Amino acid sequence: MNKNELMNKVLQEYTSLSDIQKDKFSRIANRLLAVNYLCGGRKKDRDDYFFIQSNEQLFQCFFAILDYKFYLKKVDSIAYINNNQNYNHLSINQLYSVILLLLRKLYFQKSLELQDTDFINITLGELHAEIEATGLYDRRITKTELKDAYQFLSRYNICERIGELNDDDTRLIIYPTINYILPVTKIDELTNRINNYKKGDNNENINQSEVD
Repeated sequence: MNKNELMNKVLQEYTSLSDIQKDKFSRIANRLLAVNYLCGGRKKDRDDYFFIQSNEQLFQCFFAILDYKFYLKKVDSIAYINNNQNYNHLSINQLYSVILLLLRKLYFQKSLELQDTDFINITLGELHAEIEATGLYDRRITKTELKDAYQFLSRYNICERIGELNDDDTRLIIYPTINYILPVTKIDELTNRINNYKKGDNNENINQSEVD
């Protein structure tokens, strides 16, 4: 559809909503623009996800007008958007990149072992061990560094912690959003990207519409 057809379709779908539903649509659309990913398996996202699912065409046409492609991945209960023009690249530092890659690696490994679970759980101790195993750092990552990294990951609905950041037994719940942020099919791809940092590649540019 061209932009005029899309606008007519949005108007048609939107006017059929009640006032409460219109407010809900506005809030959810703005939320997707702000954080990009919604995970329907999370309690706080569940209601929004089902609203999206019930109004899929409205969201699809609305975001198409803004040059975003809208995705609804029902197998993982994930809704997200991706900018068609590759605008808004987000440059993240080495530590954030390494942690993101390691979380994807752990998710990949554990999902093979635990095929009947919705989310993957790891401990901070496991994450620290993986960071140390990269050989990129000559010390343990501090609580402040972990806090900053966690705030970044949490903002983009990648993971959630249960416990304190100074406790190795604290659990991190990794959400399936990470599958779409880093859509790799082989663990070697992750290992190679981590190893690239040993060659002096200290920062990574990521399309913000993929992690935003």
